[in-house]
Formats: sequence, structure tokens, C-alpha cells
Amino acid sequence: MIAALSIDHLPCFGTGTPPLQPLKQVTFLYGPNGSGKSSIAKGLRAVQEQGLTQELFDKNFVDLLLLPDQRMPGVFVIRDGDPDVQQRIDELAGKQPEGGRRQIGEIEEAANVVNGLEKSIKKQEKLVSEAASRLTDACWEKRKTLPQPMQQAFKGFLGDSGKNVAEVHRVRAFTTPEGLKTSKELLATYATLESEDAKELPRIQELPKLNELSAEQINLLTQPIKSKDETSFGDFARQVGNSDWVRQGLHYLEASRNKCPFCQQSIDAGIEASLVSLFDHFYEDQVSAVREILTSEEDVSAEIDEFLTTIRATAAEEGPGILKAAESLMRQIALRIEQVKSKIEAPSSRVDLQGFGTLQAEVNKLISVANERIDASNQLLRNKKRALQSLKAEVWQYYVHSVVDNDLAEHDGAINAPNKALASLGTKLSDARNKLTQKRNELSGLQLRLTSAVPTVEAINRTLQNLGFLSFSIQHIDNDDTYQLVRPDGTPASQTLSEGERTLISFLYYFHKLMRIHEDQSAPGRVVAVIDDPVSSLDGEMLFVINLLLRKIFESCVEGTGRLEQVVLLTHNAYFFKESEFTPKGVSPGDRSFFVLTKGADGRTTYKHYEKSPIKSNYTQLWDQVRAASKSENPEMSAWLPNAMRRIIENYFQIAGGFDTDKVIAKIPESDRWACQALLSWYNDGSHTAPWDIDYSSISSDATTHIRAFQQVFEASGHAAHYEMMMEE
Repeated sequence: MIAALSIDHLPCFGTGTPPLQPLKQVTFLYGPNGSGKSSIAKGLRAVQEQGLTQELFDKNFVDLLLLPDQRMPGVFVIRDGDPDVQQRIDELAGKQPEGGRRQIGEIEEAANVVNGLEKSIKKQEKLVSEAASRLTDACWEKRKTLPQPMQQAFKGFLGDSGKNVAEVHRVRAFTTPEGLKTSKELLATYATLESEDAKELPRIQELPKLNELSAEQINLLTQPIKSKDETSFGDFARQVGNSDWVRQGLHYLEASRNKCPFCQQSIDAGIEASLVSLFDHFYEDQVSAVREILTSEEDVSAEIDEFLTTIRATAAEEGPGILKAAESLMRQIALRIEQVKSKIEAPSSRVDLQGFGTLQAEVNKLISVANERIDASNQLLRNKKRALQSLKAEVWQYYVHSVVDNDLAEHDGAINAPNKALASLGTKLSDARNKLTQKRNELSGLQLRLTSAVPTVEAINRTLQNLGFLSFSIQHIDNDDTYQLVRPDGTPASQTLSEGERTLISFLYYFHKLMRIHEDQSAPGRVVAVIDDPVSSLDGEMLFVINLLLRKIFESCVEGTGRLEQVVLLTHNAYFFKESEFTPKGVSPGDRSFFVLTKGADGRTTYKHYEKSPIKSNYTQLWDQVRAASKSENPEMSAWLPNAMRRIIENYFQIAGGFDTDKVIAKIPESDRWACQALLSWYNDGSHTAPWDIDYSSISSDATTHIRAFQQVFEASGHAAHYEMMMEE
């Protein structure tokens, strides 16, 4: 995007004029003729920025695009570009002169160079490939001649000769012939090493730590647990069969001063203690503690059971001995569990558990001895593997530097010259391909500028039809780029193109070209559209078409889905300016900037920047009056509406193609028709005479009614959008 433009060097602007900024996504410049708009447009086109392309529409674009055909009046040629472009295309692509021999172009010459280099490279690559094939076969056959023990070193390479020779090259690159062992020495080393079938064993899992019972728990098991109601006074509670009655009596015992609350006899201390202890929870707490011991023993049993599963799966030779000792420990724990269960069933019994510490220590000792042996065995096995791995590397060194060394030397000599040639040819081919690509890209860029106008003309005709512009269409009249305007009945439109027709056709062509570039995601770079006063000699219908196309360009730019990222519009026409900057409902206006150019008495042009549009034509001011009346509660304002409404209708519908009162009234629903008729009578009455008479009275002094009717006139005539825009609805 172009953010600013230096203009102090341009015609009409003096030295010291500040840069034109800020230029935004959509920028409008308004100024009278001769104020420097075209100079600004050309300045924008001259901006050079990486990845940026400017598409300029101006009078020069029209003059270059449409050329009158001197052979036939009314016929014109569409040629998007200048003759120098076509000449350059002929130089690149070649041409066939009439009656002469075909001349090849620069692209074909460059392609021939590329093809010749590619053939030379393929020839050299074939020599390298043949040498590689001979080496592969030689290495494969000589590998087979090695003694059988040495073949172990080639495991992983025995089924693929290509993989074998690749390893030959790798070993050669990372080793030297110094210190090679002989074949006899290598075979002797193999004889001293065992087979590679042995495998390392994992260490045996240690026995989990098993918790012994505490002294308190052992004491609990060895002592009988008795319920307190087994005391002498407990017999009395069981005899009466009502311990609750006895418990309630305890509350009165303290207040009766050691006398029975029932018989008033003295009570000794032993009876009182028996009553109190009868109801404590000591007994249940002890039984619960025994149950916790049972849970602890069962947890130990589960851990040992899991350990047994692991031992049964081990391949170590000590496995059976460890398993036997662990099973003895398991049986000991099982016996302890049964003893604890019996204690729970008979709490008053005595249980003396036999400890398992000795058995646990025995199992741990067996595991420790086994793991020491496994560690030693694995260490030995690992040393053996390292020895075998080292031997494998020594066999490969012997094979590469002693068995196939002559074949490698022969291969080096065979590929030396071809590789040097390939290095040189590769550089030349890269340069030749780059040159060919540059010429093809140049041709593509030029062809875009001279692409056949037929598809674009067809798109122009569709656009005119879709917009309801039926005055003429463009017809292709032969195999050349010649066209003419035709009426709907097929007859030629005129002998020559008018200025307005030339402007409209050129802008339509520019529009479709710009949209094609915008939508071409395969092409690199961003695009800025610069449009310089596209309203020369346009009537109202043509102006309407241009405005719709401009809004489509703005919308495409703001959407940001293509390559078009900025639009700059320059014009001297205030009405066109206002129509162009209007944004329909539901469409984003984007980031906008406005400038007004002013030419001073000294001939120098200055500018002023605005965030919002500063242009208000007389036509806009008339709408301001109507809009103010619609919002005002002052009935006197209604007296000024007839003249404003008449001038709006006269100005707008003259540009839009005329205004037929009867047809408009006929389209309005009958229920509202009277108000529109009154409005038309009102402005025909009031707009041509000044209501100065003190007794002046119109059909209605209610401005709201007539403003509503004024709106219906625009709606019935198909111009509701314009009404909404001007009323800012």
C-alpha cells in the first residue's frame, strides 16, 4: 500500500509542499480541472515498491486501448498495450513472416540450449551409473569368497547388493588401511568367542519390605480380651434383663450420697465401680485393633503372592531355590493369618505368633546371591558383544581395504572425468534454466498486456445487460481485434464513437482487467488501482454504470480476499464524488481518506485532508433541508419544502433518465396515492411561487405526511436506495 506521495516536484505544486498523506485503503481526491489531479495519478503510478503493481485508468489509457480502424467508419481496435510490446513478444516467441521462413524466438533458442545441456548431463550420468554398477557387482561377488565365520559381520547386508556397496563407501570414508588385521588373525578371534545367541538376564526383583508387628500388637494378641459386663455386677444386669434401667439409675446414685436411690441402703465402692465400668468401650476397641492386625497380615500375604508370580517367571537358575524359600515364607504368613482370625473369634484366647524375619532374611540372601551372579554374567556378555562388534568393524575394514581395494580404485578412475564434467554442466544448466524461465516470465507478462480482448468484451456485454444498460453492446466483427457498437436490433450504433462511449467502454475494460488481476492468486504481488476522472462526457445512465462498477472495486479491495489492496479515485465532479463515496447497507466502507485540492491565485495548488467527506453539492444541501424538516418539530419549516423537493426531483430524475408523474403515481398503492398526488400538486403549486401571503395555506401543513409521500415517489420509481442514502437511513 502507498501511504504517502511526495508532490513538491509535480506540476501545479510548489517547492515545500508537504507529502500527500495519509493515503489509505480507499482514498478520494476532489479538485477542479487544472489542479494537478493527473500529475498525482501519474506520480502514484511511478512509485516503485517491492511486490507492488499500479493499474492506472486515465485519458491515456483510453487513447491507447481504443484505436479507430481506418478501413471502416464506426469500427475500432481494442489493443491493451503499445506496438513495442507486440514486437518484443515476436522476438521472444518467434514469428512467421508472410511468405517467409519461420524465425525462431529467444525462448526456443534458450530451450534448445537447456535440452543440449540436459542430454550431455545424461550422457555423463550414464558413465557414472555404469561404473557404480560394476563396483556393486564386484563387491557382491568378492564378499561371497570370505570364510564363513566372517559372514557374520555382513548380517543386514546379505540380501541387498546396493546396501552392501553403500556400506563399503561409508567404511572407506571413515577408516584407513593402517593397522589392518589379516584374515588368519580375524578367524582366530572368531574361534575364541562364543556364539552371538546368548542373551542378558534381568536382575531378580527384591522381596518387598514386610513390616513386623509392634510390641503393643504382640501383647494384645497374647492377652485375653474380656468384656467389662463379665464382672460380678454384670450378672445382676443380665438377671433383670434391663441394662437401660440400671444405666438410668446411675444418674440418681451420685445425688443420693452413696445410698441406693430405690431402697436407701448404703452402697459400697465396689458396686459403684462395677456399674460404671459395665458400660465403657474398651472391649470393642481391643477387638478392632486385632482386626487391624489381620488386615496388616493379609497385606503382607498379598505382597508375597505378587513376588511369587515374578519369581515363577524368571529364567535365572536360582529361581527354583528362591521360589521354595518364598513359598515357606508364604505358608508362615498364612498360619499367622489363621491365628489372628481365631483371636477375633475368641477374644479371650491367647495367640502367640511365630515371627517371619528369619525366613524373610533367607529369601533376601538368596536374591542377593543370584543378582550378583546375574550382574557378573551380564557384564561378561556385554564385553563379549563389544568384542564381537569390534571384530565386525575389523572384518569390514579388511574387506574394504584389502579385498575390494583394487575395484574401488578402478571405480575412482572411471568416474573422475564424468564427475568433473557434471559439475561444470550443472552450473551451465542452472544458468540456462534461469535464463529460459526469465524469458518465459517476460513473455507471460507481455501476453497479459496483449491478451485477446474477446473474453473481456463478452464480460463487458454481460455487465451492461446485468446493469440494465441496453443502449448498445460491443460486437466482434472479424478474427482481428476489431469491434463495433450495435443496437439491440443488431444495427450499427454510429459511424464514430462518442467521447462518453469511449470512456464507458474503456472503463468497463479496465474494470474487468482489474478484477481478473485481483482474483489471480497464482500471481505474486499486491495491486493499487489509480482512477483519474472516469466521467468525461458521460450521460446519467453511463454515470450510473461507472458508479456501480466503482463500488464493486471498493468492495473487492476492502474484502481483502485478492491482490487489490488500495484504490485512489480522483475527480472534479462533486455529484460523481458524492455518489462514488456512498456505501450501501451491509458493505464495509474500509479505511478511507479524503483530500480537496485548491488552486490559488498564484497558480499553485494546495491540499487539505479530511477524515470524512467534505464535499457537499447544492444537490446535497437540498437534501439537508428535507432531512432537517423530517427531524424538526417546527411546522413553519414545511413551507420551504416544496421548492427543495421540486429541485431534487428535477435534478435527480433528469440524470436518471427522466420522470413520468403519472407512471410513478400509478405504481403507488391506492391507499397512499392521494398523499403523493397532493405532494406533487403541492410542489407544482408552492415551488414556483413564494408563500409570502399571510393567508397562505397549502393542502396540508403537515410536513411529515408529504415527506412520507416524497419517499414513496422514490420507492415507486425504483430509486429507494438513493433516498435512503441521502436521508442517511
